[in-house]
Amino acid sequence: MSKIIAVWGGKHTGKTTFAVNLACACSKRDVLVGLISSNLIFGELQTFFGQEVPPAKGLFEALDAETPNIGEKFTDYVESGNLFFLSAPTRYSGLLCDTVTLEDAEQMMNAAVLVFDLLIVDGASEVNNPLSGVGLWLSDTIFTLHRPSIAAQMWYMGVSDFIRELHLNEKQTHILLAPNGEFDDRTYRSMTELPFAYELPYIKRAGELQNAGTPLYFFRDRPCRHYGKVLEQIAGRICGGEKA
Repeated sequence: MSKIIAVWGGKHTGKTTFAVNLACACSKRDVLVGLISSNLIFGELQTFFGQEVPPAKGLFEALDAETPNIGEKFTDYVESGNLFFLSAPTRYSGLLCDTVTLEDAEQMMNAAVLVFDLLIVDGASEVNNPLSGVGLWLSDTIFTLHRPSIAAQMWYMGVSDFIRELHLNEKQTHILLAPNGEFDDRTYRSMTELPFAYELPYIKRAGELQNAGTPLYFFRDRPCRHYGKVLEQIAGRICGGEKA
C-alpha cells in the first residue's frame, strides 16, 4: 500500500474536494488515514468537515519540533473513527505561515507517517509552498487533477521544469474533471496529450454540500454516487481489500 499520497493541480481544479473525499473512501477500508492541508493561510478543511480546529491543535502546533505526540494535533472527523485531519486552526494570530520551513514540514510528515497507515497531503498550486513541496517529494503517488481550461493547461506547462527537476512525472496519475460546459474536454486532451487514468463527474451541488460540511462521498444523489464509485476504484488501488 502507498504510504503517502499527494493531491496536486492548478487553482480551482477540485484538489481539496478530491483529497477530502478520497480520505473518506480510504477510511472506510479499515485504514487509519491522516489528511494534511497545505493551506497556510486559513483552515479550509474545517468547512468540508463541518468542524472547528482549536488553537491547541492544528497545523502550526504539529510543525513545532517539540511536539511529543503529533497524532494529538490532528482533529478526528466525527463521522469516521479512522479519519483525522490536520489544518491551520480556525482562529490564530500572527503570521505563522511565514515561519514554516521545508525542514519543519519534512520532520512533521515523517512523524505522521509513523502514526497513520495512509497520509494524504492536499497540495497547493504554488510550487513554493513548503508543505506541498515536501508532500510531493515524499509521496509514493501523486494524483494530479485537471479541470479543462486554458488556465489549467498553462499551469501544467508552467510547472513542467519543477516536475522534471524533482522527478515527479513517474509518480503522477492524472485525473480529469468533467467540464461544466465552459470548455471542451477533447480540446484539453489534445492540448496536453496526457493519459487520464480516471475521470470525475461534474457535481453541480458541490459548493452547496461543502459549505454544509457534507463530503460528497457521503451524499447519495446520482452525481455524488458516480463520484463515489470513482473514488472507490482509487481507494481500492491504494489500500486493497474490500470496503468495510
